[in-house]
Amino acid sequence: MNVTYHIKYVCLLSFCFLLIAAGLLLGPSDLTLGETINGLFMSDQSGSSRTIVWSIRIPRIVVSMVVGASLGLAGVLIQSSTRSTFGDPNLFGVGGGAVIFLAASAAGIVVAGEFGIFLGCVISSLVVGLVLSVLVSSKDLSPVKLAIMGIAVGALTVSVGTSVISHGRVFPTQVIGLLAGSFASSSWVAALYAFPTFAGCFIISLLVSGRFAPIMLGDTLARSLGVNPILMRNLAMGIAGILAGVAVYGGGLIGFVGLLSPHVTRRVLNSSPLNLVFGASLIGAILALGADQISRLLFAPTELPVGMTTTILGAPAMIYLALRMK
Repeated sequence: MNVTYHIKYVCLLSFCFLLIAAGLLLGPSDLTLGETINGLFMSDQSGSSRTIVWSIRIPRIVVSMVVGASLGLAGVLIQSSTRSTFGDPNLFGVGGGAVIFLAASAAGIVVAGEFGIFLGCVISSLVVGLVLSVLVSSKDLSPVKLAIMGIAVGALTVSVGTSVISHGRVFPTQVIGLLAGSFASSSWVAALYAFPTFAGCFIISLLVSGRFAPIMLGDTLARSLGVNPILMRNLAMGIAGILAGVAVYGGGLIGFVGLLSPHVTRRVLNSSPLNLVFGASLIGAILALGADQISRLLFAPTELPVGMTTTILGAPAMIYLALRMK
């Protein structure tokens, strides 16, 4: 990695820290810099600043960044394993299993504790990811056909989730949080479950990242280079499924972060496997955190759904990508 890439990473990290600072300082109860520092280092005598900083704002920042990083990394894995420009965990319906499970939990059909809900989201999305991987390997679907199938699966799961919710006594805020994305209910418990899971998936992705590049060239060429495309595709889609489950658990359905992060990484950095894993995770975290700040502050004290913000920003980018396709 040369000096130019170091500078670009420093710029990205600096922008990320600015967003974190905005998340700490700004909100319905604006804190001064001194109050934020006192709350951050627990030197606040009254305890109000400490409560706002440590119980509300930091968990929300952590969860939003983990969700964004999970979506960005999942987007890289899906695009690499399916050779699809439009690879996205939500667009391909990978997070659909978690949507149905969360809907069933919110409606009271499934009764589980917090860890049970997290585990259910991860397992259900993992199953959907592996099913899609099997279909890609067995049917040799083109990227366009796969995208169409993924959109259909995603629409089906959202419809099933909505139907489940409509039969239960679910608060409107829960519905919005699930189907349109929200970090308003972020907690340290959610961060405790989400971050280690993302970290494990990130490390595994780093270790095997070099084997994803041959798959982009086609299964035949990948085999000639000593890579088992079916095994690597199952691994990539399985990890993407876990990450999609983490994202839905932490923030509901948040679109386009997984789609945009890999493309921005290729433009800003380069397409090397390590840069894609590192860069897409970082850019995904920045996109989700930035979208959350916009959603919180634009019409404060009313919050916009995060998924609405990412869709407004991401839809034009998707149209641009579609127009550039040959």
